Amino acid sequence: MSRVWIWLRLAAGVFAVGIGILAFAWPEATLRVVAFLFGLNLLVVGGIRVLQMFVADGLPVLHRVVGVLFGLLVAGAGVLCLADVTTSLSLMLLIVAIGWLLDGIGEIFLSVGRGEAGGGWRIVVGVLVVLASLALLVWPGLGLAGFVLIGATTLVFGGICLIAASIAGLREPRHV
Repeated sequence: MSRVWIWLRLAAGVFAVGIGILAFAWPEATLRVVAFLFGLNLLVVGGIRVLQMFVADGLPVLHRVVGVLFGLLVAGAGVLCLADVTTSLSLMLLIVAIGWLLDGIGEIFLSVGRGEAGGGWRIVVGVLVVLASLALLVWPGLGLAGFVLIGATTLVFGGICLIAASIAGLREPRHV
């Protein structure tokens, strides 16, 4: 696995933890701020996934295509949140939930059966994000405070898992 891949994953984890902590620290944030924070997160995570597919060593073509496709869809969901930050809460919840669902499924798909260091942590991230997205889809009437609580928790714990996976990957001996 490419060291660049690992560093990109580490950056995504640190970014997710930072956005999650910011959301926790600012519970009275308006819909515009929340849409901006979560849209920015989706855009960055989707962009990093696309970059990872280009720098990864030894990935099958199918994994690269699926990874790029999911990355573009997740980034597109982020752009939708950023483009119209005055959208209704219900629409923003739907966009973020779909973005997270795609990202979680992509993470699981790209981690299962690869046998790489930190792969288990990546699967945990994928499952966590899928569960959070399903919670948002099941409770469409969720208020802004509930959304921020679920979202910030998901970002912090998902980011911690990505950081742990990255550390495991960085500790793995280099193959020359």
